[in-house]
Amino acid sequence: MPSIAQITAHLTAKVAQPISVVVARKSTAGGLEARKLSIASDAAAAFRDLCQNTVDSLANRSAVGYTADAELTSSEVFVLDDPQSLAELADLQAFAGRASTLPTIAPRDLDLSIQLYAVVAGRRPRAVFVRRVDPQIKYKAGGFLAIAGQQLRMLEEPAFSFSPGFDLILTADWALVLNQNAFERLFRDIGLIDAHVAEWITGITDHLPMSQASQAELRQVALRDSRIWRKLREIRRRGHLANVDLADVRKYARKVGMDPQTVVQNNELVFDPDDRFSFLHLLNEDLYKGPLTDETFEAQRKSPAP
Repeated sequence: MPSIAQITAHLTAKVAQPISVVVARKSTAGGLEARKLSIASDAAAAFRDLCQNTVDSLANRSAVGYTADAELTSSEVFVLDDPQSLAELADLQAFAGRASTLPTIAPRDLDLSIQLYAVVAGRRPRAVFVRRVDPQIKYKAGGFLAIAGQQLRMLEEPAFSFSPGFDLILTADWALVLNQNAFERLFRDIGLIDAHVAEWITGITDHLPMSQASQAELRQVALRDSRIWRKLREIRRRGHLANVDLADVRKYARKVGMDPQTVVQNNELVFDPDDRFSFLHLLNEDLYKGPLTDETFEAQRKSPAP
């Protein structure tokens, strides 16, 4: 995992280089439909300042891994640098390679169907600063970028404003999550969960039998609940179920005070949407009994002991 100092140095160098601004919405054919904005020099300078302000703010935050149960605090930033995570974000990373060749969109054609905007900074390999769902159309003083003919320019009373700050930063080697809620909503809204949830479920079904009905119910719950797809994603990445059988699952369930029949029936895993957290906590080894109280607890931010 890169250090905050390495991250800020890399991004500062990128922000000082040429930038492009891209807006995107989910395509009816799947994936993202992206367009490039034509921007005036003062607007480009303003976007560059937005990016640099975000980079400067990282000095007060620490880098942590993005795990299923981690909740981002104001003093942290999630770092994703494994190949699987970067592959899942490939649609967003593609802005870095395509920004200069994308078809353009006039500012007057911006509307609320836009789901994100991105500032693409630097020469190859580029950095991509992503903000979910803003810009927003409004008539309010205090904004700074607005529709003016064919280019974005500085105006006192904008009709279409870009809010400061970013939710996600992507480079060729890592991604930073600055706003967890916005990142996870974006992940769902642009179809990335739908595209990957079946693969995440195979982290269970490749190793343990599970009924088709349970798989379908698990998929539907994961599409609605970020806590569920995050847990499935982690189980898939860990790969620990390759060395587990149903007898092990039953044994572990009894050890933490669960009825094995709630998770294993007729020699198959059974998923109950009403008990979804217990099911996934069990399969991810998140449950343990306190040695003093014999009470069952849920582990948080699991990491291997040194």
